[in-house]
Amino acid sequence: MSVRASMKWLINFLRLKVNDEGVTTLDPDQYYAGDSIKLTCEYTDMAGAPADPNLPTVTIWDSMGKVIIDKATPVDSGVIGVRYYIYGIPEDGPKGVWRAEFTGSIDGNVSKHPIEFDVVTSKRIWTDEELQDILDLNRIHVRRELLTKDSDRKKYYSQYGMFEDDVILWDSVTSNAKIVSPSSSSLVDGTFVFDTEQNGVYYLDGKSYNIHGAIAECMEQLAMDPNRARAWERGGVKYTQYDLFEMSKYHRNLAGTRTAKTIRTYS
Repeated sequence: MSVRASMKWLINFLRLKVNDEGVTTLDPDQYYAGDSIKLTCEYTDMAGAPADPNLPTVTIWDSMGKVIIDKATPVDSGVIGVRYYIYGIPEDGPKGVWRAEFTGSIDGNVSKHPIEFDVVTSKRIWTDEELQDILDLNRIHVRRELLTKDSDRKKYYSQYGMFEDDVILWDSVTSNAKIVSPSSSSLVDGTFVFDTEQNGVYYLDGKSYNIHGAIAECMEQLAMDPNRARAWERGGVKYTQYDLFEMSKYHRNLAGTRTAKTIRTYS
């Protein structure tokens, strides 16, 4: 499943609310799954002087011994003897010690340069796909909601908020309704602003998300999964299972009851 482009801001908003952007200080040879790593090799001749290799290659093995990159050509840095290769470690890459090896030929002699680096778990507890699923569980579809118009006839308001970035405003509820384009909008509180005074009546189609319900779901997941709960340590503060359940209850209360999936508000 891919992440919808229109969901990006909501996913980032939820990730911030559940404090899932913390980064632990790593050792110089440690990397998070999902990070990019620059592997560098300095080739030298038999006397130890920098030398450009013939047919340089780089091979990478994951911590399970599987060849991930097979004899790729490293990049010439422009400095004599220095070659590098940039590799993006997959989010789901196995943890543990990975190996890389630069090879090449200098003056007819084979040159090999092994490198090891340690891949640790992702810096994030949830993937974008997982947070999208959690948000989708707390979504309602709003159909042809009649927007409230401000006295200046430039601002229109929805009674909902936290909209996915594919909201559509219509000038009627008829079959030949036309799309209206505001000058700016706030998806957080459902406000739409025009540069000039409007005389029309506008309706909204969109998907609204209960962010408190989504936060509560995240906290419940952490409380029920000891492995994930141990990962939720941010700013030097460690949260117990009790803390996580209490935070979940708090946000469940703010979320309220919201069982409908589609709401039509026009008559």
